[in-house]
Amino acid sequence: MPETRDKRRRSDLDLFVMALIDSGISTPYDFQKSAGLSPGATIPALQRLLEAGSVRQGKPGSRGRTDYSITSAGRKFLKSGWRILIEDGPSGDLDADLRVALLVLWAGGKRRLATDFLQQSALKKLESIEMLEAGEENSSISSLADWYAKLRFTSAKTLLKAESAAALKMAEALPERLSAKATRTKRVAKS
Repeated sequence: MPETRDKRRRSDLDLFVMALIDSGISTPYDFQKSAGLSPGATIPALQRLLEAGSVRQGKPGSRGRTDYSITSAGRKFLKSGWRILIEDGPSGDLDADLRVALLVLWAGGKRRLATDFLQQSALKKLESIEMLEAGEENSSISSLADWYAKLRFTSAKTLLKAESAAALKMAEALPERLSAKATRTKRVAKS
């Protein structure tokens, strides 16, 4: 997939949706209920994955819910696709960066790499604060505009600090192991 920011965000979501399918979550309802992903995000992702031949759609079941499964081409993409996201570095979107870190654990089994990625995400947030501070200017002819700009700057800075701290906490909290192989083995054993 091309590396534009929009495409990149979609590829991390597409890969994450495939990982969820691989873990046993296979309907848009399950994505929302189990992972907190909105149908507005997952349904277009599933459509892209269907068109790419990465997933296949089952027949509608009870309540019209449709299960999805990964094709062999999709499994191959899932196994290696996360590497491009790691090479590109953090996107600046905390949810996307968390998805990438979890994909590294799920598909690659590399906790240290996932931890490093989230730490880089935290640093990127702090660098954004420095850029905000460097560009701060309040020289409007309106005190209302000055206050608006000042309060938005303060808010943005606070949010970036909080997201940086959150990324560091997530890096610490990553499990040692989170692998597709272990989950597939458990699913087969239950069958």
